[in-house]
Amino acid sequence: MTDYKEEQEGELEALESIFVTELEILSDDPIIYNIAIPCEMRNVEGDGPDREFTVGLKFILPDEYPDVPPEIEFSECEELDADLQKSILIELQKCAENEVGCVMIFTLVSELQDKVNEYADNIYNKKLQEKEEKDKVPVFHGTLVTLETFTEWNIKFIKEMNDSKKVKVVSDKLTGRQIFMAKEGNIEIGDNLLGDAEEDVEVDESLFDEELEDEMLEVSDSD
Repeated sequence: MTDYKEEQEGELEALESIFVTELEILSDDPIIYNIAIPCEMRNVEGDGPDREFTVGLKFILPDEYPDVPPEIEFSECEELDADLQKSILIELQKCAENEVGCVMIFTLVSELQDKVNEYADNIYNKKLQEKEEKDKVPVFHGTLVTLETFTEWNIKFIKEMNDSKKVKVVSDKLTGRQIFMAKEGNIEIGDNLLGDAEEDVEVDESLFDEELEDEMLEVSDSD
């Protein structure tokens, strides 16, 4: 016949040597104790301290333990939300059922540590990713644009664009064709390029005589 009480007390003695400061005996009959697991959340900033927290489990051992799984409940779990607590307890109960017939408290505590560490790592990785995404966004430092400053800039910009379309001609005298093309192209022409209005111009009068004779011939032919 199995001596459950002796088996339970032997396990408790072993647990006290492992969890020296973490284990607290709440009752001897039935045997009830609490084991608080120290955990930590890494700081994504790197230069700051990690955040420490504690997750505690309370174990209530039935008279037939370990042939009957212990009752398990959280005694401390402020860091874990309700859904996560429920999920972890379900996993621990499954683990306990698989260990029926053997002392199992250390195995259950190890399972809890794995689940909490996984949770802490997920939170850390999520915050780290958010930080990296935030660091990728460039921060621009410049002059604040107001309606007044924009209007002032826009007027100056339009003036500069108009000025850039004008070409200052600095060559010698221009021909009539060049003057005409310059005016069509909105080109400023210096007065010195237009020549002296009073400058004497030679006129070949014979050219006008020949043109007049040609016109008179055309008129006589038409008659």
